[in-house]
Amino acid sequence: MTLKDTNPQKTSNYIAYSLLIAMAVIWGGTWPLGRWLVSPEVGGATIPPLMIAVIRYFIVIWIFFLILYSQEKSFHLSFVKNHWKVFFIMGLTSVTIYQIGYMFGEFYTSASDASVIIGTLPMLVILLSSFILKNENFDASKLLGAICSFGGVLVVTGFSPNVDVSNRLLGNFLIFSGALTYACYTVISRQFLSVKRDEFNPSSLYLITWVSFFGLLTLLPVGLILNPEYLLISSYLTIPPRVWYGLFYLIFLSTIGGYWFYLEGVKRLNASKAAIFQNLVPIFGVAFSAIFLGEMFDPIVHFSALFLIVIGIFLVHRSK
Repeated sequence: MTLKDTNPQKTSNYIAYSLLIAMAVIWGGTWPLGRWLVSPEVGGATIPPLMIAVIRYFIVIWIFFLILYSQEKSFHLSFVKNHWKVFFIMGLTSVTIYQIGYMFGEFYTSASDASVIIGTLPMLVILLSSFILKNENFDASKLLGAICSFGGVLVVTGFSPNVDVSNRLLGNFLIFSGALTYACYTVISRQFLSVKRDEFNPSSLYLITWVSFFGLLTLLPVGLILNPEYLLISSYLTIPPRVWYGLFYLIFLSTIGGYWFYLEGVKRLNASKAAIFQNLVPIFGVAFSAIFLGEMFDPIVHFSALFLIVIGIFLVHRSK
């Protein structure tokens, strides 16, 4: 094959597929990692769950601001000032409430259960779009899709073989609540980005940077109220090294790397095709939980739950 025979679009597609699979692998790994970080029985000495999230986002926002300024040469502070209420709501839902669900949910339940339940996120986004934005009808296909996806959650909650956890019912409820609030954020952010303005049209990078900032503003006081000892600098000097290793993964691989991989995939394909790869996240999450944490894998339970969730997503997408 000569250079002239090379199809640039095909090459770009292959790169996009590779980046999106890498994204799914990285994000799938956050579920066993989260369980390993917050559970002393699984990983060893640790710190309070919310303080892990606080430190994560405190470092993340500085990196995002540096990337944003290098790309756009401005923070457009006047735009943030005019729309701070929306940014506050997006930060509260996507960072504070979601991290509470994620961190405490992982403390009480198994990582494989959590990674399966989070697979309902695409279905929740479409359902909320129907009810909140009123731009889609809620028909029989969506109703059946919702029933299938919730059925998958019930299967893994009721029959998961990983019974050696503190409180699986509470943990799974917290994980699902986190997915629901993140779906709310997704719907709000899509609507916010779709509005064409004369003053300034924010990019996805701009949005995630300021959303992370406002998320930290709401997460920080909650974390310090629950853990006042971290008002002292000396408390941060006693954080176990393994926690820093986990934070490195969450900050640079999951938040920065995974986000960049996803955006590049969207840029080279389109949002609909790229979103399909998010369905791989729970599959990798279950696999990595079995490999690295030694959690039990039940083919009937886990495959049935994943199958029901994927069928549910397919049904709501078909309706759209």
